[in-house]
Amino acid sequence: MDLDVIRRGIDALSEYDTDFGLFGAREHRYRFEPPLDEAMLEAVEARIGVRFPADYRAFLTRLGNGGAGPYYGVHGLRPDGAWARFRPFPFTKEWEPPDSDDEDYDDAMEAAFEGLLAVAEHGCGYRSHLVVNGPAAGQVWGDWTCVGEVLAPEAESFGAWYHGWLESSLREVLGERIEVTVRDETGWSVDRRLLLLLPPPLAGGDERPEVKVLRLLRRVYLALYEHRHGDARDLLAQARAVGAAADYEVPIALAEAVLLREEGGITDALTIVEHTIPRCGRPFEGAWLRRLRVELLVTQSRLDDACAATEEHIAHCPDDDFGYVRRALLRVLTGDPSSAEEVLRADAPIGRGLGSVSHSSPADRAPIALRLRARRLAWECRRWGHSTDAPRFDAIATG
Repeated sequence: MDLDVIRRGIDALSEYDTDFGLFGAREHRYRFEPPLDEAMLEAVEARIGVRFPADYRAFLTRLGNGGAGPYYGVHGLRPDGAWARFRPFPFTKEWEPPDSDDEDYDDAMEAAFEGLLAVAEHGCGYRSHLVVNGPAAGQVWGDWTCVGEVLAPEAESFGAWYHGWLESSLREVLGERIEVTVRDETGWSVDRRLLLLLPPPLAGGDERPEVKVLRLLRRVYLALYEHRHGDARDLLAQARAVGAAADYEVPIALAEAVLLREEGGITDALTIVEHTIPRCGRPFEGAWLRRLRVELLVTQSRLDDACAATEEHIAHCPDDDFGYVRRALLRVLTGDPSSAEEVLRADAPIGRGLGSVSHSSPADRAPIALRLRARRLAWECRRWGHSTDAPRFDAIATG
């Protein structure tokens, strides 16, 4: 178990998943509890009669006694808990519980969970357990017995279980961050050393069409991020050829508009956006398209139209901070920079994260949300040739 890799990975997730969009992140918030004292851990082991696996011990004593991790986070150990001796876990292969009407059901269920230590909650009664005694000791098993399903292995070790979650989480979060960066020109960047964690090319043709389309589109944005426009166009053609449901015509059209923008086809991109907005059934897709429309109008120096499009964006997507940042930006672009800060503070809905149209942030995230909006606005000022106005917003972003 590589603790340095884990620390770097958690730092990256904390930096890029600013809205806690990853499943369970709102619970653990990418934080570790203080590490457990080695003597306290040994005292627990003495009471239960087993020694925990080395990777789990390292996590508790060097990273944290619970916190950031799979599902809703890793459970901590309570040294003062009512610990009892752990008997051996009886299974090496998945086990299906008996019918709940069987007279031996209660005894069978009690025996099945000997030697298991719960390490994470999935929600809805599902759990992950570390086997600490028995022939499968060291493995992590998933428990879905609350709905009559199986108790089965999840990973060969705690370290493999944790690293598997970390890699898949980085794939998801970094892929989303790259997509947002390219689609919305947010000014964020992603550490290129982490790009290897993104999903590999599709293998085989057995995936559901809608899954295949979305993965191909994610690769379109990655190709654009790396300035591989030819590859992006090929991937977009593959997405069109999949033949998924009509629901996926909108994200395909959006990706095409972004590609045209990157190639300098601003008028053609705007035509696609204007044609696609009325066909949007999902609010977040409408938000993406309206963001892009404002940007394209600004690129064409059609500031009056951009102002009108921004107000339409805010009216349709009141939870999307991009609209409020653009409202402030347009004050700068139309020669009224003194009111931009007032607009930024007063109009944007405090407590919502930048760029999120599906997740609202907890109330205590309000200062972070404001700093993110200011960071975005400072970047926008520089992008559109108003660098002298940027320091005002840099001060908010770093304050």
